[in-house]
Amino acid sequence: MSMSRRQEFSIVEYFFRDSETGSRCGYCRSEDTNLSRGMWAHKLTTQDYQDLIDRGWRRSGKYVYKPTMDATCCPAYTIRCEVLNFKPSRSQRKIMLKMGKYLETGSVASEPNKPEDQTPKEASTGEVHMETKEAAVPEGQSSSCTKDGGAASSSINQSNSTRSSHKKSPRSGIGPDPSKPLQKKAKVLRKEKKQQKKQQGTSTEVKLESEATSHTQKSNEPKNIEDYLCEEGSSTSTCHKLKLRLVRSSPPSSEFQDTLQKSYLIYKRYQETIHRDPPTKCTLAQFKRFLCESPLEEEYADDGPACGYGSFHQQYWLDDELIAVGVLDILPHSISSVYLYYNPDYNFLTLGTYSSLREVAFTREIQKEAANIKYYYMGFYIHSCPKMRYKGQMSSSFLLCPEAYTWHPIENCRSKLDKNKYSRLDQTDAGKLQMEACIYAHLWCSQSLITKVQSPTSLLLCKTYK
Repeated sequence: MSMSRRQEFSIVEYFFRDSETGSRCGYCRSEDTNLSRGMWAHKLTTQDYQDLIDRGWRRSGKYVYKPTMDATCCPAYTIRCEVLNFKPSRSQRKIMLKMGKYLETGSVASEPNKPEDQTPKEASTGEVHMETKEAAVPEGQSSSCTKDGGAASSSINQSNSTRSSHKKSPRSGIGPDPSKPLQKKAKVLRKEKKQQKKQQGTSTEVKLESEATSHTQKSNEPKNIEDYLCEEGSSTSTCHKLKLRLVRSSPPSSEFQDTLQKSYLIYKRYQETIHRDPPTKCTLAQFKRFLCESPLEEEYADDGPACGYGSFHQQYWLDDELIAVGVLDILPHSISSVYLYYNPDYNFLTLGTYSSLREVAFTREIQKEAANIKYYYMGFYIHSCPKMRYKGQMSSSFLLCPEAYTWHPIENCRSKLDKNKYSRLDQTDAGKLQMEACIYAHLWCSQSLITKVQSPTSLLLCKTYK
């Protein structure tokens, strides 16, 4: 029986702007320099949303927006990671190992270092013992040494000279024992040992060399991200158990509804503690509107993942406690990260970076059953915002050119973005032709493929925009 169930169209309501007045920027805190275009998505197919994020759009709840890159104060570039080529960095490996240590021992603190004053103290104590030992004399001679130091020193010198005279007179010998074989020189012994090794045959040598080579290659091979995550809590006597649970948020599944209140309380604490939001902005209605409601419909395909496409919450359960939630969209070619919130009490586990690594591993796992899902989208990358730089530390990361809509390694983009906050990343002639083609396609799409319904601002997308 086929499990395919795909939506055929999308319905969005575009917000036309009469002026170019900006809004408050959450990154540079400017009041009116954040410029973007947006539309309210009543209904979106996962393929349409995949095409939209590949053109620089992004959703927040049901609101889909795109920064006006050449005019806004903080240009936001779409960033994605090729998960099949991902290799964890040293700092990322440390974060995973720290989590593994916490699961096994219940602590992340390193072994306590010795106090700084202990080493010199121990050294001085040793010197005192040595001096005491050299100066020690028998109890019976203590008074004589004190009263008549010269007599004591002369008696000691006399005994020392007697011992040295005994050492100088060697014993008379009769030479080597004739009944025993003569001892060979070390040079001859090394030569014979070398010949014996050659006589053992080349087969043993080849075997040893191959084993040594394979061991060296195996030890030099870098570990994948799964190797580090599998080591977490691998021991049977672990102190804590970490479990990840994926629940569909739109339409809400029974598991999602059962944990909604717990999830909301974590979100509220996170926003108030980490982002300093006032309690009036962290209501349950705002939480649902921001992170629970989604325009993406539930879809399935024969060649897709078993969980299907759409919007999900990935819950992190430590023992029986919910400590973090990652909001994800599973799309035809990628997994898109929407948001993460966690219990601030576990901030010492660096859950922001750790959850990103977990989501990369999850995308790699999904790719095994859905071959088309190869990318992990991390949202927007703002080069001028230091808090966003961590996204660029993910290996095999690419930025989307805001004009040609082509992907470029972030290593090749940093020098351009250091000079200018906004930059065209694709400098090739092919990229310029592709940009012109996108403009013509957009004009043709606006005239031919979009039918107005209900009101002048409501649009029915009858075909995927590319």
